[in-house]
Amino acid sequence: MPKVVGLLIALITGVAVAGGSELQGLRPNDEVSAWEPVHVAGPHAGTKTCPVCTYLDAPVLLAFAKDLAAAGSLAGPLEEIAETHRQGKLKVMLVVLDASDDQLRRLAKAHSIRRMMLCHPDPAERDKQLAAYKIDPSAPASVILYQDYLVRKAWPSVTATTAAELKKATAPYLLKR
Repeated sequence: MPKVVGLLIALITGVAVAGGSELQGLRPNDEVSAWEPVHVAGPHAGTKTCPVCTYLDAPVLLAFAKDLAAAGSLAGPLEEIAETHRQGKLKVMLVVLDASDDQLRRLAKAHSIRRMMLCHPDPAERDKQLAAYKIDPSAPASVILYQDYLVRKAWPSVTATTAAELKKATAPYLLKR
């Protein structure tokens, strides 16, 4: 019986996500789940390292961009945040939904990405990965800040002008000297 109830809940959740009503990104206090994106640039380039499994209780600023245009406007500010936090625990990750490895390598070179993780969903798991994070693939960009497996802050619609707000939200995670 518990398996049937769990399956029913998963089915209802899947229908809600497929219908678009829940595709606005995770919200504060939602739990993040493990996943394995394809890392193209940054500290895990060439791997499918799970950020949730790797960084455990560390804070992670996780951005999802629809395409290269949206990613291009966020790459610089996010890399700057990653550089600012290089001595601390905060990690920064930009996931581009619609881009090839070559396109992401060019984006990384254009924005001198070294500290930030730049990746895309695993094509075989893309729909499942986006559903787990309630990402609308047609939305330009969204960002969450999570720690201890829980979303602390969420920005469902992000532009480059949101960078100051993201910096302010990550400031408490700076290493104190």
